Amino acid sequence: MMWLSGARPGFITCAWALLSLAGTLSATAASPTKLKVFVSVDMEGIAGVVVERQTGPEGHDYALHREQMMAEANAAIAGAFDAGATEVVVLDSHGSGTNLRPDLLDPRASLISGTPRPWGMVAGLDGSFDAMVFVGYHASGSVPDGVLAHTFNLSPLSVRLNGQVVGEGGLSAAVGGHFNVPVVFGAGDRAFVRQFQGLRTGAELLATKDGLSSSSAALVHPYVVVEGIRKGVKAGLERRATISPWQLGKPITLEVELGNTAEADRVMLIPAMARVDGRTVRYVAPDAPTMYRIFVLIDRLTGR
Repeated sequence: MMWLSGARPGFITCAWALLSLAGTLSATAASPTKLKVFVSVDMEGIAGVVVERQTGPEGHDYALHREQMMAEANAAIAGAFDAGATEVVVLDSHGSGTNLRPDLLDPRASLISGTPRPWGMVAGLDGSFDAMVFVGYHASGSVPDGVLAHTFNLSPLSVRLNGQVVGEGGLSAAVGGHFNVPVVFGAGDRAFVRQFQGLRTGAELLATKDGLSSSSAALVHPYVVVEGIRKGVKAGLERRATISPWQLGKPITLEVELGNTAEADRVMLIPAMARVDGRTVRYVAPDAPTMYRIFVLIDRLTGR
């Protein structure tokens, strides 16, 4: 990706000009019917990222990949308005939640930034939304070809909802299902795409890279990814009636296999948590939002 090092300002400027122009044209023809879209943006699954130090402020090339994260978020916003969106809310779902720059975000959208927040990667979601979009997502830590694969942190080795292994995408989709909000589009590495396809919702999906290991991948060109996100979001929204929210039966059994017994010991401080074995804990939640908040708490007790 060295070709980007001398071209970043031009890329952002040109991309923003194109998005703004297209947004103006699409807004003119947009239907007055309400279409409210929730966009959750992570970083590990964006184009070009393969190692952890590329995803934090202290790391190698973070500024470069932060710009790509901005470009992919703006592409999702543009695709939503292309499809007739009347409101778009974007959530910065990576790390500290302060990676997306408000001044560079498409001004037609609003931004949720910062942490902590009880609903993590779906903070702000409720039943007023018509669709969800995931950008920059990745697979869970149990997937061998997942690039930077994990679930919130490195401790959970496996996470299951009613017996099905899920990653961050599945956890977020379950909350959406509670509110009858479908995930119409998701972008991330090939392992994420494959794992999310297992939910059988019919969502539009885009692979940004093919993992060769946990820290290497065959990359799709960043420009191609940006274009694919815009087109994919538009396509998903236009056929949202054919895409199912991921809805689990109630109650929801959350099982988490942790990295060691000491982490499981800490998680057992949560009231009503049950021990399955030395490293695995179980919580039976009345609904998806409660399940999600419990998992956020598990993350806080085991983060590494």
